[in-house]
Amino acid sequence: MSTVAEIESALEKLPSGELLAVAAWLDDQRAMLQTSEQLFARLDAEEGDGAGPQWLGE
Repeated sequence: MSTVAEIESALEKLPSGELLAVAAWLDDQRAMLQTSEQLFARLDAEEGDGAGPQWLGE
């Protein structure tokens, strides 16, 4: 399963309990992404324009 259409089709076939479990997992993933985005934005703002390279080897 590698396309959105395939995933949507599979989700439609799940029993309601399993679909709710997937929905809860997706909510957790969304919350984690939003938290990460907020943290990175705050760190970027604190560093300002002169932050320089942020990865080793750059």
